[in-house]
Amino acid sequence: MRNDFFKRVISSKKTLGSWLGLTVGVVAGVAQAASPANALFVLDNHTSMQEYPEYLPEAFTPGYYPTPTAPAPGDLGGDGTAGYNINTGCSDPALVAAMSWFDKNSTDTAKNGSIAVDNDSDLGSPFFEPDKFYQSRGRRLGWQMEEYPYAVSIDFRSLNASSDAFSACYTVPNWSSEYFFSPIMDECQTCLATKGWWRGPIVSAKTAPGLNGPAQVAGQPPLPPEAFRKWVISGRVLNVRPPKFVTARKALKDALSLASNKRLGVATLGRDQGWFDPPEIVKGMSPACDKSSPTIDETALDRPALRRAVNQIRFSNLDRNLGEALFGLGAYFSSQVQDGRWANWFAQPINPGWGWPGCCTGGTTDNAYTGQLGSTWAASPDEWLKAPYVDPVHGNLPGQPWEGTGNDKSICFDDQATSIIVLTDGTPRYEDNSVPITRMMSLLTAQGAKHPDGSLVQFNPTGSPVGGINYCGDAPKLPSGTYTAADCDYTGYNWPAGLSAGNKNFMDDVAFFLSHTDLRGDRAGNQTVRTSVVGYGDQSPMLFSISKAGQGTFTRADTGTTLKNGLLNSLQ
Repeated sequence: MRNDFFKRVISSKKTLGSWLGLTVGVVAGVAQAASPANALFVLDNHTSMQEYPEYLPEAFTPGYYPTPTAPAPGDLGGDGTAGYNINTGCSDPALVAAMSWFDKNSTDTAKNGSIAVDNDSDLGSPFFEPDKFYQSRGRRLGWQMEEYPYAVSIDFRSLNASSDAFSACYTVPNWSSEYFFSPIMDECQTCLATKGWWRGPIVSAKTAPGLNGPAQVAGQPPLPPEAFRKWVISGRVLNVRPPKFVTARKALKDALSLASNKRLGVATLGRDQGWFDPPEIVKGMSPACDKSSPTIDETALDRPALRRAVNQIRFSNLDRNLGEALFGLGAYFSSQVQDGRWANWFAQPINPGWGWPGCCTGGTTDNAYTGQLGSTWAASPDEWLKAPYVDPVHGNLPGQPWEGTGNDKSICFDDQATSIIVLTDGTPRYEDNSVPITRMMSLLTAQGAKHPDGSLVQFNPTGSPVGGINYCGDAPKLPSGTYTAADCDYTGYNWPAGLSAGNKNFMDDVAFFLSHTDLRGDRAGNQTVRTSVVGYGDQSPMLFSISKAGQGTFTRADTGTTLKNGLLNSLQ
């Protein structure tokens, strides 16, 4: 990445036309000089964060498993209320080889899982107790909302575990009498004693209601076969390869403990609130402004409270709406409370609309997966200014977060450096384009914003190419090579999407807007916001494009240690 990518050259403010009536500063870089800096961490709470980094294996040796002619439900090869007993056990050579990353008898703690990944006393349970047993599926631990038997509570703070193999095994068929003293239950207990894990039955047409699941939501991609395979695994297995949310949560808490001379905050992706889903500020910027100069008052920062805030995050979002979250966080760092800047930019109706979100002629194509109409896409009167409200289905919804009015402001000083640091495990998608793309681009092009190579940003929503921001062609591809701009135009299971090639997804446009626009009219200088991304096991070109557009850094990380280091390095 070129050095000039990180330079921060501040240009003079220029006025837009009288139709805006505002002054907007556009900058080529984002390194404000004030200290200490702001760093808001955003932890992805999409349901995929519940999954294992690598699914538990479906590997099997052809012909190894017995195929009796008339098996009972509890026999090997039987089918009943607990599922179909096919390729179960722990002795199939192909399965044993696929599970060789774990060995409960090893003297290496990295392989025997004898040390809990996260033993935070603020949580209701250690994650994970080595000698207890947990109900799992091949892709993730059983979650109380969707699977039975389950291991993870609704709020992701505590676990349901069995202290003995007998209870763990008989919970799989829900203690049904037809499984008492059966071969499949004997196999389960033997496997837990010898291996510490057992691959159990797979969901079938005969599986009892409540014991099958999970059911996929309309408009989402089909679930993998591993979602329907039942397992029982010890905490030792989970300590070697924990679910992604456990590793990410611990890495973020560690980073919050180590970050120095920074105002810190925690946010997550927003819940369903209609079209635009604003983010949730789990813990606002801390410490307060009067405790932040000339250096951070560590006692006022209250790192334990920040770590507790991370523990409150629920990993149940159906959308990975990162673009919407970045847009809402721009509002949080804006001077809306002081001078109404965000509302002056983004109150409805957005004009011109040209068939993009938020205008009288708005809308997009209908959802090919569900048939949902796109004609009113993101056209609510309060679309980007939502106040808190109570929804009959989702309960209390926070609406768009704004800063406080006193010492709890999001930005304390003139030219204060501010960063958003995202930890996510995948490409943004699923209804993540409900942002006012035309207005953002109008603000940028009117001020002469430039790409890193010095060329002017262009946007022509009625032409081809449409322009806008797309740096996927610069993203490195493993093991070698690069992607193309078309890789940011993904539309599969990603409704709604833009209509023009080259800019069908707007997440990187939002990051560019934040890093090139003065978000505050109440302070001298330019208050821009940089965006960096840590991709957990993901080398998505869109994540790279977001970080480049946000004038931040992109880091690929695959372990708890590299996640923590990636978060800390992003602060630099």
